[in-house]
Amino acid sequence: MLKILPPNISNLIAAGEVVQRPSSVVKELVENAIDAGSGSVSVIVEDAGKTLIQVIDDGCGMTPEEARLCFERHATSKISEASDLSSIMTYGFRGEALPSIAAVAEVTLRTRRKGADTGTETIFTPSGFVSQEEAAMPEGTNIAVRNIFYSLPARRKFLKSDNTELRQIISEFSHVALCRPDIGVRLVHNGKDIYNLKRANSLKQRILEIEGKDMGKELIDVSTSTRIIGVSGFVGNPQDARRSAGNQYFFVNGRYFRSPYFHKAVMKAYDKLIPEGTYPSYYLFFNVAPENVDVNIHPAKTEVKFENETEIFELLTAVVREALGRGSFIPTIDFDHDTLPDIPAPSQFHYSKGSGGNRPVSGKKTDYGAILPDAADVPWHRSASSAAGGALPSAEFSPSVPEVSGYGHIFEDSGTAGSGAGVIQISSRYIATPMRSGLLIVDVRRARERIFYERYLRQLDDSSPISHQVLFPCAVTLPPERYHLLMEDPGRLRQLGFDIEDAGDFTISVKGLPEGFGTDGEAVRKAVDDIVAALMDAGPDGLVKASAREEMARKLARAAVSGTDTRISGDEARLLVDTLFSCAEPEISPAGRKCMFILTEQDIERHL
Repeated sequence: MLKILPPNISNLIAAGEVVQRPSSVVKELVENAIDAGSGSVSVIVEDAGKTLIQVIDDGCGMTPEEARLCFERHATSKISEASDLSSIMTYGFRGEALPSIAAVAEVTLRTRRKGADTGTETIFTPSGFVSQEEAAMPEGTNIAVRNIFYSLPARRKFLKSDNTELRQIISEFSHVALCRPDIGVRLVHNGKDIYNLKRANSLKQRILEIEGKDMGKELIDVSTSTRIIGVSGFVGNPQDARRSAGNQYFFVNGRYFRSPYFHKAVMKAYDKLIPEGTYPSYYLFFNVAPENVDVNIHPAKTEVKFENETEIFELLTAVVREALGRGSFIPTIDFDHDTLPDIPAPSQFHYSKGSGGNRPVSGKKTDYGAILPDAADVPWHRSASSAAGGALPSAEFSPSVPEVSGYGHIFEDSGTAGSGAGVIQISSRYIATPMRSGLLIVDVRRARERIFYERYLRQLDDSSPISHQVLFPCAVTLPPERYHLLMEDPGRLRQLGFDIEDAGDFTISVKGLPEGFGTDGEAVRKAVDDIVAALMDAGPDGLVKASAREEMARKLARAAVSGTDTRISGDEARLLVDTLFSCAEPEISPAGRKCMFILTEQDIERHL
């Protein structure tokens, strides 16, 4: 029998879409604060939002009547008729956030309208309205959400660890902070500031405040405007591409959105410019006429539909590619560098007096090496035409071509006496050694990747990590989101061979790394970036399933051999071959490519 659901049940259904976790509450409340015209917004959370989420702003505030009405379904001040849906420029407009939040948590709303003598305190719980009374408070709004999902034990049970939930809150907070650099924003967790950002003068300044000053060295400006769309922002330098897929943001008319389709357009522009398995950073802002974009797709409002998606795809690829080409040739000056540039001392110059006046001349002659040999050093012989006396003076002599014996060494023997004898290295990438059936040729990089893959997988399966201790612990400072990802489960890191401790202030101390990783400062930072990328892809339960452990071992093995020198001695080559043949599958790399092949006598005869 059909029946209309009571409001408390319908609100719970709506809350399931709007409020999925504490970060959803942060997103909705901060967006409401910005829509209210706030110049500064503070977010205070306790226990990753499970105990308290409080948002304080200095916006326009509400009257007592509005403070009560805003908890009703579809109560909004953003739109009033159907045509308004085609010209939405605010974050909120559906009127679902506050009733959905009140359906799963205790909400205390304190608000004071600008110019009003006093404010109003309104309290709602999942059971409904509790009370409303006058309150002394500054102009603006202060809303506190306590004990999220306390009335829904099943939903609360599925919340992740505090570090995981806090990472999601930081992510949502960063989206708003990036799209509105003109607003001061602050995020506090358990009494500790995570971000305290004043109003920024530019988007680039806000990016550096969130991601760190090093990010400024890799940003390339993007800007274009067409009749379809305007695109502005920054993209990362190809040489600074990372293995983790963070720092990738799309915004349309000031609203953050996700788009795998447009992500492909950006990656297409980076084709053949970045190594496989790495990701560039980008912060791209679209300016589109409101009637040409639909943000009313999902209550979370992170899915967006464009009227001219195909044209925007091609334009985006062209704009990013043009920016990368332009950025490759623009010299940069790092104004954040603390030291002065190295200016040559005056004693390196002397002054030459001449008709042109005094001018500085370098006192030190630099020999850059001759491109052509000096004429005095070239052997000359008299040509037949010059003997006849009919040739021009410049043609009387022609250089003799020296006779070349041999064509150089194609194979460089890097073998040494002992067990490595008989092993040669080819172009520093391959090694070759004779076998009964022919000549065995091994790809050094793929062989190492196979060896490390099986070692890492064995460590993960047996929970027996091997960690190589660094000589001096290396301190690495990370953005808050990545820091909390690493600190989420230290036991999982130790299982991978990473000996990492919390050093405070979003800094970790690296004391040990898995076998195969370098231990110098730059190598340690790269290893941290690699493990962050692997953990982001694996998720919080990434080591439970066998397939996930295999993928983790594959990523670590690829990271361990990436950028390493493949030139090895004969003894090292022999050890590499012996270790490779002890693997379970020595013929192929973890990616499924050949590690070796045998060049038989028949193959040689076929080509000679």
